[in-house]
Amino acid sequence: MTFPVKFGAETYDIKAFLRDHPGGTNTLEKFRGKSILSVMEAYGHSVSAYHMLSDFRVDDDVNLTGSLSENGRILTKEESVRDAEEIAFLEELESRLDWSKPLLCQLHKIAPHYQQWVNCAVHRKCRLFANPMLESLTYTPWYLVPMFWIPIISYLAASLFYRHVFCEDCKDGLYVYQFFSQLTAGFVIWTILEYSLHRWLFHFNPGNSLNLIKIHFLIHGIHHKVPFDGLRQVFPPIPAAALATAIYTTVKYLLSYPMIKFTGGLVGYLVYDMTHYYVHHGSPRAGTYLYEMKRYHSNHHFLNHDKAFGITSKMWDHVFKTFVNVRKLAISLHWRSNL
Repeated sequence: MTFPVKFGAETYDIKAFLRDHPGGTNTLEKFRGKSILSVMEAYGHSVSAYHMLSDFRVDDDVNLTGSLSENGRILTKEESVRDAEEIAFLEELESRLDWSKPLLCQLHKIAPHYQQWVNCAVHRKCRLFANPMLESLTYTPWYLVPMFWIPIISYLAASLFYRHVFCEDCKDGLYVYQFFSQLTAGFVIWTILEYSLHRWLFHFNPGNSLNLIKIHFLIHGIHHKVPFDGLRQVFPPIPAAALATAIYTTVKYLLSYPMIKFTGGLVGYLVYDMTHYYVHHGSPRAGTYLYEMKRYHSNHHFLNHDKAFGITSKMWDHVFKTFVNVRKLAISLHWRSNL
C-alpha cells in the first residue's frame, strides 16, 4: 500500500516516513492523495524537510518555472518561492556522493560544506565501511544495551550495597539512605555528562580537517544525517564500556565513594540511551513527559542543531542558555498509523 502526496506537480510516496514524521502521523493522514504545500508552509518546515522530499519522489512530471538546480533538476513553482538556492545547493552536494557505496571514504567531496550537509537529514540507509565486519560493528539493536548493562549494574549495586551497608566495623560503612543518596548523586553527575558530551563532543566543529570530519561523522554526524536509522541510535556496548572506564579512571580520585556514584551514573546512562531511542521511534501520549521530550529532541534535529541538547531533561539547557521553546500546537500528535 502506498501513501501518495502532491507537492506542486510532483508526487511523493511517503508511506515509509509516516511513523518517523516529527509532526505525528495524524497530521498527515488526511493528506493522502492531496497537496502538502499549504500545510508545510503553515507549520514552517525547515529546508531539510523540503530536501528530504526527494527521497520519496515517484515521478518527475514537474510544473516548470524555467529555473534549474545546480545538478540540473528543474525547480517547481512552489520551490522557487522558497530559498531555492539553498535547496538546489543541498541537492548538488548530495549528488556528489554515491549512497550505494560506503560514505566514509567519500566525505572529502563535501568537506568544505560538511556542517551544512550533515545537518540536512535524509531518509535513507547509510553504509560506512566496505569491510562487512567493520560495517556490522556500526549497527546496534536497542535491546543489546539493556541486555549488556542491566546485569553489570545489578551486580555492582548488589555487591556495593553488601559491602557498604552490611559491613561490620568498616571505615566506609553507610546507612541505606546514604547509599542511595550516593547512587542519586552519580545519576545527577551523569546528567551533566550527558549534556556536556552531546554539546561539546558530539557537536564539535571539525572545520575543514578531513580526519576530524570523519571522526565527527562516526561518533554523531551520521545520526544527524540519517536520524531515522534505528540501528544507529544507541551507543554500542563495548565502546560505551571503554568510554565509561576512561571517565571513571579520570574522576575517581575526586569523588567520595566513586564506585557507588559510578553505578548511579551507569543507571543514568542506561536511562539516557533508552530515552533517546524511544523519542525517535516511540509513540508517547500527549501530556506525558516523553511526549514533550520527543518534540524537544525533534526540534534539535530539524530546527536548532546548536540548541536543545538535553535528551532526558531540559535542565542543563536552561542552565547553559541553550533551551528552546517548542511551538505549541492546537492538536495532539500521535505516531501510530493503521494505514
